[in-house]
Order: sequence, then structure tokens, then C-alpha cells
Amino acid sequence: MRGNEREPSYQDLWKSQEDGPMQITTGEVRARVRKYERENVLFYWVMLGLTPLFVAVFIYNLIRLRQPWLIAATAWTLVTLCYVVWRLVRKGPNRMVPGEPCVQFLRREFEGKRQGSIWLRRFVLLLIPAVLASWWGGGPLRGKALGVRPSWWPGLLTEYEPLIVTALVLAFIWFAFWREGRKAEREIQRLGKE
Repeated sequence: MRGNEREPSYQDLWKSQEDGPMQITTGEVRARVRKYERENVLFYWVMLGLTPLFVAVFIYNLIRLRQPWLIAATAWTLVTLCYVVWRLVRKGPNRMVPGEPCVQFLRREFEGKRQGSIWLRRFVLLLIPAVLASWWGGGPLRGKALGVRPSWWPGLLTEYEPLIVTALVLAFIWFAFWREGRKAEREIQRLGKE
């Protein structure tokens, strides 16, 4: 009699669990894995293809510019861009390892996206010194350089308009990466429940 009062066996615990409907089928998981693998490869090659173009434009600007603040802003942006590209492409595209379960790949993929979003938000903050140096040096972020004429704005704000717009664009990008990180985190939690 005392044997029946012991802890239930693992088999009894397994049988007593509630069976809920699976939220995603195996076929859907495989389709998602293939989709993410294709996206990773495409992103990798696009990044490698466009990087030389951007580097060439920045180097051309470094040679052409004469103002020290603009040279500093361009050099800072170029170094930051190279660092970001190196960080994104150094491991190659994220692919499924042979024998790896599809769900494990998806978890790894979403965790990578979450970490990447956090890291790219920090990258956006690294651009702030370049934006300020460009504005301070009278470059393309100055109202006069863009040909902005005082309109209904006070004359003082005319100089700050491009800087304010650029700051708002950077803030929008920062929040977009934050949102993508949250989305990846929800996907990880969803996969963890299955």
C-alpha cells in the first residue's frame, strides 16, 4: 500500500500532462526554415556586393573634402560602416546545420536577430558623432549647404532643420530595430512553448 503513495513515475507524469493542439505543423516549420535560409544568403550577398560601392563613395568624399569637420565625419562614418559590415558578414550566412532540428535552427535564427537588433541599435548611436561633426563643419546637414531659405521658420531654426530631421530619422531607425528585437523575442517564446 505504501508503494502507491510514492511519487508518481515519469510515465504517469507524462500521461497526466494536458495535450494541447500544436500551434504550428512540421511542414510550416520546414517552410519557415527554408525561407530564413534563403533570406540569410540573399542578405549576405547583397551586403558584400554593396559594401565596395559605399566604401568607394566615402573614400571619394574623403579625397574631395577640405573642411576638417567634414573629413572627420566622413572618416567616422566609414569606420563605423566597415565595422558593421565586418560584424554582419564575418560568419557567413546563417544556415541549418545537418542533423539540426528545424525548431532549434529557428530558435538560433531568432536569437541572432534579437541580438543583432540590440547591436544595430548601438550602431545607430555611433552615428551621432558623425552627424554632429557634419553639421558643425557646415556640410550637407547645414541649411545653407542644402539651399534652405528662411521661410516661415525663424532664421535661427533654418540652420537646424536638417540636423533635426536627421536626428528624427536616426530615432526612427533606432525604434524600428527595437521593435524588430521585440518581435524576435516573441517568436523565441512562441517556439519555446511548442
